[in-house]
Amino acid sequence: MIFDTHCHGYWHGLKHRQTEMLDNMRAMGVVRSVHIGTDIDKSLEALSLARAWGSDTWYAAGFHPTGCQNLPPLSAAEHIRELEKLAQNSRDKIVGIGETGLDYFHLTRGHKETQKQTQREFFRHQAELSLRLDLPLIVHTRDAAADTISILKESGIRRAVIHCYSENPKFARELLNFSDEIYFSFSGMLTYQKSTAVQDTARELRLDRILVETDAPFLVPQAVRNVYKINEPAFTRHVMDFLKTLRSEPGDVVEQTVWKNSHRFLRIAE
Repeated sequence: MIFDTHCHGYWHGLKHRQTEMLDNMRAMGVVRSVHIGTDIDKSLEALSLARAWGSDTWYAAGFHPTGCQNLPPLSAAEHIRELEKLAQNSRDKIVGIGETGLDYFHLTRGHKETQKQTQREFFRHQAELSLRLDLPLIVHTRDAAADTISILKESGIRRAVIHCYSENPKFARELLNFSDEIYFSFSGMLTYQKSTAVQDTARELRLDRILVETDAPFLVPQAVRNVYKINEPAFTRHVMDFLKTLRSEPGDVVEQTVWKNSHRFLRIAE
């Protein structure tokens, strides 16, 4: 059985295909999912979907770095108070804070330093909220490896996932030296021919630190990339199947271990 630990099933292109998505998941053995918020409104949509889908579906609430980077840096505390209120009112369904983090790839010319400052403020505040609520932190990082590691270390965060892993093995090793409760989640990016550093990381990591995801509707796995333009939770199967080709363990051991990892990380009963 497979757990899509990071998707956005409420997103444009998916939100009107709920029954179809669930049917496709069942057909592919993807039985559980977490839908991730990127601001207050989208976190509410993720919560609504998690409630509608029932007992095998959860959500996370957060501010994505590119979604908050044009807000005033000093507004972070106010926005996080609103996020905390949402989280406290949905403790039956919330399993994480995020996605948050840093994305220095999508900065705007002429505003880059201000946007970086804002992203860092929102990241720090969400890390604090994660600790306060005893929920794992869901981290997005792109072109910001050094600052991501720095903020995670200074925040005291222990339980976090680097979602949609896109770095090299050195990045993972440094985080594991800091905390043995850091996990690394692989998406359809793992399956792309150019993703050699990501594949090297998936080979090298301890199996008990690995999760899988789709990040749907983004990053369609290579196996179906020529057929589908929109990713969906069912396609976690293709990520898992590719992961098995990179590992030395038997395929059934890989699948069972990643399933257990997902529940341990999110503190969900199997």
